[in-house]
Amino acid sequence: MKGLRPPGRLFAAFVFLVAACRPAGDGVIALAGATLIDGSGREPVKDALILVKGGHIEAVARVNEINVPRGAREISLIGKTVIPGLIDAHAHIERWAVERYVAWGVTTVRDLGAMTTDSAIALRNDCNLGSVLGPRVFTAGAMIDGVPPTYPTATGVATGSDARRAVDQRAVVGADLLKIYTKITPPLLAPLMDEAATLRLPVAAHLGKTDAVTAAKAGVASLEHMAGVVQAAALNPAPYLSAHDRFLAGWTLEESGWASLDSTTVARVARALVATHVAVVPTLVLHEMLARLDNPTLLLRPGMEDVPTSAASVRDVAGLLQRTRWRAPEFQAFRRARPRQDQFVREFKRAGGLIAAGSDAANQLLVPGLSLHEEIGLLVAAGFTPLEAITAATRKGAQLLHADSLGLLGAGKVADLVVLDGDPLRGILATRRIAWVMLRGRLIQPDSLRKTWAK
Repeated sequence: MKGLRPPGRLFAAFVFLVAACRPAGDGVIALAGATLIDGSGREPVKDALILVKGGHIEAVARVNEINVPRGAREISLIGKTVIPGLIDAHAHIERWAVERYVAWGVTTVRDLGAMTTDSAIALRNDCNLGSVLGPRVFTAGAMIDGVPPTYPTATGVATGSDARRAVDQRAVVGADLLKIYTKITPPLLAPLMDEAATLRLPVAAHLGKTDAVTAAKAGVASLEHMAGVVQAAALNPAPYLSAHDRFLAGWTLEESGWASLDSTTVARVARALVATHVAVVPTLVLHEMLARLDNPTLLLRPGMEDVPTSAASVRDVAGLLQRTRWRAPEFQAFRRARPRQDQFVREFKRAGGLIAAGSDAANQLLVPGLSLHEEIGLLVAAGFTPLEAITAATRKGAQLLHADSLGLLGAGKVADLVVLDGDPLRGILATRRIAWVMLRGRLIQPDSLRKTWAK
């Protein structure tokens, strides 16, 4: 009809009017009053204000330094501490465990060694696309090992061509990095690293038949479990290298071998490794649990209730003891090794090396989520300040992943954070007292999440 505004223009005007009436803070969450440990390693910020929208942090300031937008959801966190979402830099993620990580404030995991590459990629995609509630996942897929591979799920390589092919297979399906295992020798490592460099895939190394300095000079991104350090420090590495023809024999000898190293040699090897710019993921919690596998009460410690009775990867301690035949002499040797392992971590940090916190969960006695907090505590016991240990589990892990938006709480970063009921700088056990977890801007209460597991 003549004189009426066209319907399209009328609708546009209506949308504009609605938008104009919407409060500026619509969709904004304002977290106010907490002490902020931002992941940078800097001193905490008191009375912090964090504005979150759309899964990202819009601003970080002190309360009253900036205005909270009208219409924002304001949450008072007075008396609490906020830290970045934790990053487990060495995990073996299983589908049952993904919500457990979240409940413990672990919002990102670096998955190193899955049952199959396809299953790892599928689980990563489910978590990263939000199909399931779980941490952000970076995965290496199945491990690459020598022949015969230690685990049937790993890809065994006998020649340089095999090694290149194994790298290519993981690149094609979209693996984020590679994981090499104990039977990779220097002649296999060279072509593997060349192919990985061409495809820009970082390599995480659990070594056995290659020493740590050789692997670091070849360009591996990280040394897992500090494996290969004993070989690099020993006057005669040959027995350690040959022992890794058989996985359990190599593991036992290398774990015990730490106790034979002197402090001067450990410091020298640490400095040599720092010079190569390799990172270290020490997984002290793994070494601690190996030394205490003969203590049955660890299966009853707080946090084990999060592990389903069917999760043999964590609960089957008896099976591991049967396979390894470890007895009192081995456990005593493992316990003697622990001070030298701690010293290496201190020396590597003192020399300026990057140390990222990892748990090796899920494995015997290593609980997804909880064990990363145990690792943080062990880093403090080894000589880190609480702030340094938290940084190892946040910003340092992000640096290892080359993920600039993670591990740091600042404008433009991903809104992954943990709200603690206590102050971890006064007592590191406070990292376990979790009030809230924010994952991609979504607030989650761990207690509410745990109630769903009981159903």
